[in-house]
Amino acid sequence: MSNKPHYRLLSRFTSTLIMVFSFTVAGLSSASADEIAIWNFNDSNLAVDHGTGLLTSNLIVSNIQFAAGTTNNARQGDPAGQALSLQGGTSTANNGRNITINVSTVGFANIVFSFATQGTSTGFNSNQFQYSLDGTNFTDFGSPYVPAAAFGVTPIVFTLSSITGLNNNPDAAFRIVFSGATSSTGTNRIDNIVVEGSSTTIPEPTSAVLLVSGVSALIGLKRKKRKAANSAASASNGNG
Repeated sequence: MSNKPHYRLLSRFTSTLIMVFSFTVAGLSSASADEIAIWNFNDSNLAVDHGTGLLTSNLIVSNIQFAAGTTNNARQGDPAGQALSLQGGTSTANNGRNITINVSTVGFANIVFSFATQGTSTGFNSNQFQYSLDGTNFTDFGSPYVPAAAFGVTPIVFTLSSITGLNNNPDAAFRIVFSGATSSTGTNRIDNIVVEGSSTTIPEPTSAVLLVSGVSALIGLKRKKRKAANSAASASNGNG
């Protein structure tokens, strides 16, 4: 009796398992957005509130204030609380100054930077977003943005997936350069700064390990049976 039907069945079964395993691994490695660092400013300071990161500013200290915030772009159930409020300063000295965010993106790709913002009519009305691959040299990304008069519900989002140098980068940094203020008390508020990306770490769940073991065992069994069949065929031919 021929063993070929058994081989065909085993081969198809093994191929199916390998295909399932391939889809499983693909699913595990597919992108899922993860928050790397979040600033909600509800504690009225520049310290990061979720995750790890550093926010600094070269604006005149007395012009770095806090005012009513928003839930626009809020994460992890954060309430409206407070927002960062930046003033033009005496003789609008803060034009051209910035806030800088240093965040390690190790383990992440497809970086996205977002935040909620609003500004008064005499506040900074031409603001440039920038990124850095070394934490020192910054490059403009996109055109300057103009804050709306109110926070609204739609955040400003900068999708940086095309800047592959930001992926898995311990020295990644981001900056907003403020310009266009026309009075000392003109303000921009910024709230709920979020840096996020797709995790590049592939988990190894028990199911995947078992599947690999199962596929390996089936392949071994198939080879063993084929070897036995070949031996039997050789013996039969020798006796014929």
